[in-house]
Amino acid sequence: MHDITIALCESLPPKDELDDILSQYYALIVVRMREMGFEIDPAAPKSALAEFWAHADDYLPPNGCLVVARKGDGQIVGCGMMKRLDHDTGELKRVFVTRDARGTGTGRALIVAREQAARNMGLKRLVADTLTPNVEMRSLYPKLGFVELDEPIETTTYKDQPMLRPHLHYFAKDL
Repeated sequence: MHDITIALCESLPPKDELDDILSQYYALIVVRMREMGFEIDPAAPKSALAEFWAHADDYLPPNGCLVVARKGDGQIVGCGMMKRLDHDTGELKRVFVTRDARGTGTGRALIVAREQAARNMGLKRLVADTLTPNVEMRSLYPKLGFVELDEPIETTTYKDQPMLRPHLHYFAKDL
């Protein structure tokens, strides 16, 4: 993977490092939502970061996981999170790989690592959602055994962002 390592975090990485990768992720989401015709408040990425930090413990053991991809120099070039939705189900969140690390298998490795963490937690199913313009994830999930669902599922985004529901694609995988 071009000198990229995947690490499951037992605790949160330094705030500035995680803020950097998450800011890139949120910036991409904002661009895609604007391309879809949504008017997005310029403060939205900062609000999203604040929301993440307010609930960051949801993405750490024993009820979740946070996985980062680092280059040989230690820089984070990808991330992915998972949180327990109920006794049997985990939700994949915020998978992102920087432009320079795309095409290296990093996104796939981030999903596989979270899948293994979910199994270790005793989960039986993983779910995920993604926006229509996120063609990368809509293509990758099925390659990893996820099935696109015909009906919505109550993911975090489904509950928190009802205006996005018509633009979400839902995926599930039995573990």
